[in-house]
Amino acid sequence: MKKEKRGVITISDSGSVSIPSETKMSIEEIADLFGLYYREAKRHIRAIEKSGIVNGDYSMCCIAEGQKVYPEYYGLDMIIALAFRIQSKNATLFREWLCGKAVRKEIPEMPIISIQNYMLN
Repeated sequence: MKKEKRGVITISDSGSVSIPSETKMSIEEIADLFGLYYREAKRHIRAIEKSGIVNGDYSMCCIAEGQKVYPEYYGLDMIIALAFRIQSKNATLFREWLCGKAVRKEIPEMPIISIQNYMLN
């Protein structure tokens, strides 16, 4: 069986962000990226999924928790949503990098996050 190579975002000590062309990260990897505990990252991910803003990748492995099924991996859209929800050093670095790239239109295939179910106050 061939192991599928997944793309993982990295942030160096100098603040340099590296995003692969196709990002798929587990909750553990996302927690490590943003410097969070696993349970905290999972709580934020479930809240984002519940709000309907972003969903995970159900095309790969999934995890059953009780009667609910959750994806094992999440893409760039979830990581971007988390970055704007989490207050940590690496989340701040990622947000600054992301905003800089968005202003210069340098992000290839920037995911479009639907806000149709999200009410703005």
